[in-house]
Amino acid sequence: MAGEGSSRQRLTAIARIGVFSALAYGINAPFLVIPNVEIFSLILFLSGVFLGVTSGIAVSLIAGFIFVFFNPNGPQTILPVGAAQLLGFVLYGLAGGLIRRILLIKYSTKKALGILVAMGAALTLWYDFSTNLVFAILFGPFWPVLIGGIAFGITHLISNVLIFGLSSLIIGKIWKRIEFLMQPLAG
Repeated sequence: MAGEGSSRQRLTAIARIGVFSALAYGINAPFLVIPNVEIFSLILFLSGVFLGVTSGIAVSLIAGFIFVFFNPNGPQTILPVGAAQLLGFVLYGLAGGLIRRILLIKYSTKKALGILVAMGAALTLWYDFSTNLVFAILFGPFWPVLIGGIAFGITHLISNVLIFGLSSLIIGKIWKRIEFLMQPLAG
């Protein structure tokens, strides 16, 4: 009987990872026509918040792999840049999992707003810097290529700060509805 419970828990975890991976990829489709405006990274981050570190990383790897190599706008053909993108995606899921207790226990919209804006800004800056850095190293000239990515990076940063910040208005409500289904948070 004990094996059946752990088997059910594994299947539940796999299903949750699959649902969040599909959500991350699917919810981003309407935004593909607007360069560097996306909800993908928020869903990766929230997968860590709602599912925990391990599942957040799994969602980020699965959805990220699909996004990088099966993107409707065209696959990433530069493998080092694709690897940098995947690493950036993993950091979103990891960060969400690491701060889940701080964010969800005694949820406050004001506290969440500060945390989410800071996380959205920091993770987006890292993602854009790392992917642009790899691209500049590979294709140079280094500084002009790196500087050339700044405009897209600013658009991405502003949109993610707004998207992450606005999500603070609903994350607490979502958590209250699903917490009885999810892994308990230690006080």
